Amino acid sequence: MNTPRWDGERWRIQVRSDGKRMSFSSKTPGAKGRRECQQKYDNWYYGEVNGDQTVLSVCQDFMEDLKARRGIHAPCVENYDYYIRHYIAPKLGQKKMRKVTLRDWQSLINEATGQNKPLSEKTLKSFKALIQSIIKFGYDNYQCELLRGRLYVPKGRPTQEKEILQTGDIQRLMEPSDLWYYPLFVFLLVTGMRPSEALGLQVDDIRPDHVILRRGVNSRGYITDLKNARAHRTIPIGSLASGIIRKTIARNEEYNLHTKWIFCSQHGEMGSQNQMGIQWRKLKNERDLPGTVYSLRHTFISIMKNVLPENTIKDVVGHSKSFDTFGTYGHILDGENRKTASVIDLTFGANFGANESVDGGQTT
Repeated sequence: MNTPRWDGERWRIQVRSDGKRMSFSSKTPGAKGRRECQQKYDNWYYGEVNGDQTVLSVCQDFMEDLKARRGIHAPCVENYDYYIRHYIAPKLGQKKMRKVTLRDWQSLINEATGQNKPLSEKTLKSFKALIQSIIKFGYDNYQCELLRGRLYVPKGRPTQEKEILQTGDIQRLMEPSDLWYYPLFVFLLVTGMRPSEALGLQVDDIRPDHVILRRGVNSRGYITDLKNARAHRTIPIGSLASGIIRKTIARNEEYNLHTKWIFCSQHGEMGSQNQMGIQWRKLKNERDLPGTVYSLRHTFISIMKNVLPENTIKDVVGHSKSFDTFGTYGHILDGENRKTASVIDLTFGANFGANESVDGGQTT
């Protein structure tokens, strides 16, 4: 490996490449000058070895590094891969990384749209963070310089209203169904859980007045860690939610599915987001319901915001900005679990006639 040598006047590295003599130097004395000289050589050497990589090539290297650091099934890996394929590659993929300007990157954010609607502000912030990480990765690997100025998410972007179920929709949803994942739909409505979190529930996660969220099941059918640190939490459950769990476990046993998964597949294996989505669309069409499975979570928040304090709701749905001193699984104190669960039961019972007699789904 070539290293700088002090010749009495400057630090210098001399090499030959393709018959040409190359010299890299710095007149700054001491360790600072040595680093400057080494950096000049490294910039040349790694540029020659790697060539001028395209944006897509740098992105691919970045994703391999991310998978090695975070795991191939981490939620951010799936999201970042989607952003790269749909927003970065089509616009800048074949451009040399070192030639991309701040304006080029900013244009991606300004123009980012989904298939049917503009990306939300939250998603754009995640997209911006990805771009910043790619630039930093490119700089660390001698493919570009750090850009002056800052990227930003444009103000005043149109916000999309969350689709929620109205009173009549909820009452139709509560009518019994033979769909296998029907108990899961009602459970999501009365707990505010994310679908991936509910699919990840196991029998050992259940407590008398709460459930402990430890894992999720993503859209590709992999067990993952939860979305973020705040998602690790306890969810209070009263007679309504616990009744759904009890009846679902009994249904599984009735079908000889001796499984640790509560909302399992029809074969007793880990539940599937894909099959869940298919059955939701069937139920949605049969009963003229709006939205997606995720709308059940939005509906829970919309209903409970009028009867529970904001901080309590944040704790229940995993939007809290800080951990409780009781630890990762202790966002809600034991007494608060019972109180919160009672309020949820009373609210759904009084407004929608919900009770713990919700039937477990059966195969159709």
